[in-house]
Amino acid sequence: MSKKRAFVRYSKQGKIVPGSLILTAGSYPNGPSTWSEVPADLCCNTIQDGGYTCCIAIQAIADSETGLYGFTLQVRNGGSNLTGSIQWTPTASESFSLVANGNDYDFEYDLEGLIPHTVYLCIDNPSQIQDFEIGFGPGTAVAISNLQKLEGIDEWDGDGMAFTSLDFTGITTITQLYNGNTGLQHINITGCVNLDDVELNDNALTEASVDYVLVTLDNNGLTGGYIDLSGGTNSAPSALGLAAEASLVIKGWTVFINP
Repeated sequence: MSKKRAFVRYSKQGKIVPGSLILTAGSYPNGPSTWSEVPADLCCNTIQDGGYTCCIAIQAIADSETGLYGFTLQVRNGGSNLTGSIQWTPTASESFSLVANGNDYDFEYDLEGLIPHTVYLCIDNPSQIQDFEIGFGPGTAVAISNLQKLEGIDEWDGDGMAFTSLDFTGITTITQLYNGNTGLQHINITGCVNLDDVELNDNALTEASVDYVLVTLDNNGLTGGYIDLSGGTNSAPSALGLAAEASLVIKGWTVFINP
C-alpha cells in the first residue's frame, strides 16, 4: 500500500484554508502554487521524531520585514530543566535545555520570507512548560497540530495569531486560555476541567462554538471564573448558550458575549 501524503491549501493572505486538508497516495492536487505538502503524521514524522514525549507542528509565516519567526516558552520555577528541540526547517534545528527558574525563553529563526513553513517543537517533558506564549514572537502562526501533547501546561497565549481552529482536548492542567483576535471559528476544550480564565474575544466563533464553550465551562462546575466571547464577528449564543451563561453567572463567573 502506498504511503499517503498530506496537503493543505493556502489563501492569498498566506493562511491555511479551513477544511482544505487532504490525504492522497498521489501527487500534488490541482493548482500546485496554492497547495503545500505537510507531514501526514505530525506526531511521528521522521523530521522531528527524536523519542520526545511531545512533538507539535506549527504552520508559521515569517515577519514581512525581518524574515523572522519565533515564540516564547515560560518554564516552571522548580524541577528539572525543560529539554527538547526545534526543527525550524528540514535542514535547520536546535536543541535546548532550559533551567526551571520561572523565566521566559525566546526562540526565533530567519525563515527568509512569507512562505509558510512547518516548524516542529519537540519537548521531552512538556509539564515543565508554565506558559506557551506562541503569540509573543515575530511572525505569525496560522495553524498548529497536536496541541493535546502539551498536557501539563497552565497557560496558552495565542493573541494576534491567525488560528481558525484549535484543539486543546484533554489538557487537564490548563487554567488560562488567551486567544483573541485570531479569526478563530472553532475550538475544542473538552476535558480542560480546570479552565477558569478564557479570553476568546474579537474572533469569528460560530453559534455552535459559542454555545459549546459556555456549556462546557458550565459543566466543569468551577466558580468565580472569567469568559470573554465578545467582539469581532463572534456569534451571539442560542438559547442553549444563554442558559449556560446564566448558570455561570450564578456560579460567580464574569461573562461577556455578543448580543
